[in-house]
Amino acid sequence: MEQLFYVGSYSKPGGYFPARSTEGLSLCSLNSNTGVLSKIRGFKDIVNATYLGKYGDGILLVASDEYYDPGNVLSFAIQKNGSLQSLSLQSAHGAATCHLSVGEVTDQVFVASYLDSMMSVHDIKEGILSPAEYVYQYHGYGPNKERQEKSHAHCAEISPNGKWLYVCDLGSDKIWLHDTKNLTGVFTDVKGIGAPIGYGPRHLVFGKYGSKIYVICELNAHVLTYEQNQETGMLKLIDDQPTLPEDFLGVPSASAIRMHPSNNTLYISNRTHNSITVFSINKYSGSLSIEDRFDTNGKEPRDFNFDPSGKWLVCANQESDNLVSFELNPLTGLPTKNIKSVLECGTPVCVQF
Repeated sequence: MEQLFYVGSYSKPGGYFPARSTEGLSLCSLNSNTGVLSKIRGFKDIVNATYLGKYGDGILLVASDEYYDPGNVLSFAIQKNGSLQSLSLQSAHGAATCHLSVGEVTDQVFVASYLDSMMSVHDIKEGILSPAEYVYQYHGYGPNKERQEKSHAHCAEISPNGKWLYVCDLGSDKIWLHDTKNLTGVFTDVKGIGAPIGYGPRHLVFGKYGSKIYVICELNAHVLTYEQNQETGMLKLIDDQPTLPEDFLGVPSASAIRMHPSNNTLYISNRTHNSITVFSINKYSGSLSIEDRFDTNGKEPRDFNFDPSGKWLVCANQESDNLVSFELNPLTGLPTKNIKSVLECGTPVCVQF
């Protein structure tokens, strides 16, 4: 059986990252029996698809980065053969648009733009995005003069119950908490939750056991575990673990964090170490224990994702221009480390099944 998935790439010359692809988005397939990867087609009219998401089963969402100019968020209807029908395009109101997420409970899309540290909220109905209903710009800085000269919003994720919105700010070492009112998307309050100084929080995921939130920090490659107060949404730091080996002498740079479909393991990619670190999750306490670390067979793994069965992981190695599939145990969520396929793909930065 062939499973279709999409890959976002940098395709516009002159941006922050080199663009070695003429296609900002690619449609690919994964053979669910063998793990073999194939490219079906590219989409040249989509530029710099820096992050991808899905609304339901039939709508693809794309964050398009124009870098110095405000980026956009786009929606497409997915056809049976994987081709795309354009539905809507809206401004993200910030430059270097880098992340989007979907609030299924609230029917909203949340978009983060790195350079201007902007977060925009868009309603979505039948796949059509509204103009931004809410835009917020963050302000702050950190001790790293090159990377933390000002705030840099890197992701925005709404809690599963739709009550709280969390925004990782790499530049100010903060996780911003927005309170949503009556699940209507009216944001009434903003609080800054401090991360350890110089860590640079990048992305987060919500735990399935208890009320844990896991945050990957780019600048020192640590994963933080927070306990969420169910009444206020505030976070308490309860654990801090490195994702890199002690003998690593390079500059740390963590990138993606994703929960395996089994909810048993947490995966984190390390760009400068060219590896993925695997943590097991205690189903009673939500605590993390390192289980494994494996090479990604490429350079700078910017992103990865799991197929719906949890049997396969596809990694996007940005600087070696390739996609690599790895076989996993779908029940335990642990890797077998078996590389099944390598596919050439220019400057890949996001994978979405």
